[in-house]
Amino acid sequence: MIVGVCNETSNTTFVCLCLSGWEGTYCTTQINYCKNAAYENQGVCRFSYMNYTCECLGNSYTGRHCEIIATQTAIYKTISKSFAYVAIIAMASVAVFVIIMDIMKYGFGIDVAYQELKRIRRKIPVEKESQKSDIVRFIYVDAPPSVDETTV
Repeated sequence: MIVGVCNETSNTTFVCLCLSGWEGTYCTTQINYCKNAAYENQGVCRFSYMNYTCECLGNSYTGRHCEIIATQTAIYKTISKSFAYVAIIAMASVAVFVIIMDIMKYGFGIDVAYQELKRIRRKIPVEKESQKSDIVRFIYVDAPPSVDETTV
């Protein structure tokens, strides 16, 4: 296969004109178009004669350079971000609530849960009394004679 034409410029030098897709001093190296191709989202560049193609992994991305996100993937990303934001806001709200309650109790002496706690503590002794168990002692009627009774 002829990939270039070499012309002698003097007795010791020559110049080769390479066909498209080939390079090098003797036109022996095929141009790697993947070397300078910019592909995204973990796409894999596949070299083909005088061109390249980008193979996108999975069905999440498409396009010449895997730059177009699939609709389903975009929806999943949006939903997961939404759930993450809601969870972060919920946790932050609980933390802020606890901090505000502590500031009110220890900083200003205001305990909003005091009355409820007092009411619960009043109920506990009543509940404990109803939960008491009786101790039962068993007396065996037909017990074998003890050691003291046999020696007498």
